[in-house]
Amino acid sequence: MTAWHRLPAAARALFGAKGGCTGSQRSYDDVLRVMYELTLRVVNPTYRNRTLANTSGKSAELVGLLIERLNMRRCLDTLRFVHVAGTKGKGTTASYTAALLEAYGLKVGLFTSPHVKDVRERIMVNNEVLPMDTFVHYFFQVVDCFVELAGADKEVTWDLPAPCSFFCLMFLVSLVAFAGESVDVAVVEVGIGGSRDPTNIIIPEASVITALGIDHTEILGDTVEEIALQKAGIMKPGVVCYAAPQGDHPSTRRVLKDYAEGVDSPLVFADDVAVPTDGWPCLSIGGEHAVENSRLALLVARSVMGIPLTQPLDDVERHVLQRTTVMGRSQVLPVGDGSKGTFYLDGAHTYESLRCATRWFVKESTKRTCDSKPRRVLLMYSSRQPERIVEAFRPFVDSFSKAVFVCALDPKGMREIWKNNSDAYTQDKATGLIRCWKTLCGAVPCFSRAAPFVSLEEVVEVVSAASSDDEDTSKPVQVFVTGSFFLVSDIVNLYDSQGS
Repeated sequence: MTAWHRLPAAARALFGAKGGCTGSQRSYDDVLRVMYELTLRVVNPTYRNRTLANTSGKSAELVGLLIERLNMRRCLDTLRFVHVAGTKGKGTTASYTAALLEAYGLKVGLFTSPHVKDVRERIMVNNEVLPMDTFVHYFFQVVDCFVELAGADKEVTWDLPAPCSFFCLMFLVSLVAFAGESVDVAVVEVGIGGSRDPTNIIIPEASVITALGIDHTEILGDTVEEIALQKAGIMKPGVVCYAAPQGDHPSTRRVLKDYAEGVDSPLVFADDVAVPTDGWPCLSIGGEHAVENSRLALLVARSVMGIPLTQPLDDVERHVLQRTTVMGRSQVLPVGDGSKGTFYLDGAHTYESLRCATRWFVKESTKRTCDSKPRRVLLMYSSRQPERIVEAFRPFVDSFSKAVFVCALDPKGMREIWKNNSDAYTQDKATGLIRCWKTLCGAVPCFSRAAPFVSLEEVVEVVSAASSDDEDTSKPVQVFVTGSFFLVSDIVNLYDSQGS
């Protein structure tokens, strides 16, 4: 089988010798068709059971080949970058950094993942998504280039498990877009890890490592020290690296220090810089780590601009930090006037981030309801290790009236993929979570919801149903949606479709 025939069928149908739509005929729907095939691998057991650890080198090689094909090497050498890695907070830190740099007068590109409503969210210029036709143009520049490469080299294939192939594609699209839009600086968030991530081809002006923790152990290692070593791989000789204090895992500081010394990268921990924190603005993004992330971003942005790190916050910086938001993080969506209930969304999916997000939810729901004991429900999905995930909720279990574990749908709105391919997989995940919940948090009832939600009314109906005799159903339900950006995306899209 040739490399051409190993392409996703949608790509073969759309491009090249087989004929199909080209140039101005291409539309955003064509983008979604290609994405459909790439994303299908997420729920295909053949691909899901393979580890990214065995293919990360291939994806990096593919990125390098495509960059040469796209004639992007010179652009990479001239474009200014900030590179952000970490276990938690890297998306918010990247967003804070980009917002500050824009406020300083630069034209700023921002590449993050995942998206919540629209794939264009992954590639922003001055905090705006690209116009649809512009995005389509850049997207197919990369896909066309890949098709040419696949036809020229039988050894090159996109036969990699998602999200790697999809992530690589979007990263390359971001580079083409940032060059085409003539940005002054691009803030790039790592996908997974650091050293072997496709984004690690860039040479930044500053590297950033946010708070570290346990995640993606099948790829990065079983201990936080091993994971720290993978994240440290974004450090470059002569390029300053700013790192979070690592208060949750202090042993990682030594790992980062040793690696920095080995590659001659100046390393600055945020808690070693005397940035005045008096009068720090009230942030739109909740959770105790938000202050740490915003402080880290301030150091990075000032470093890029040559602004003294220790000078007091000015009004512009204060305003930016106060107004910056990230969709799917500390997001609150009332149902109508809130009398039926309110959704609190956070895509937290690691032990540490779930604890932080749950603490935010408990505090925020109490404040908004003016009720010391509001009616709270946990609505979540997670594909992570169930014991570790459920353990994160133990300190807060008495705050919930019940927990509902659901099937997560595809974040790109392609429900049929999950409906037809993922039932056994998602039910298995829900079963594992329920088993652990009953063991660790048995005082609070729980149940699973395997079928996809089709409307917001249905979600409200499910979470509002009484699960015990002492549950006060007269109170509006406060729903904490967490564990996965996939699930957060579903709720946001259902919410928007209803026009709440």
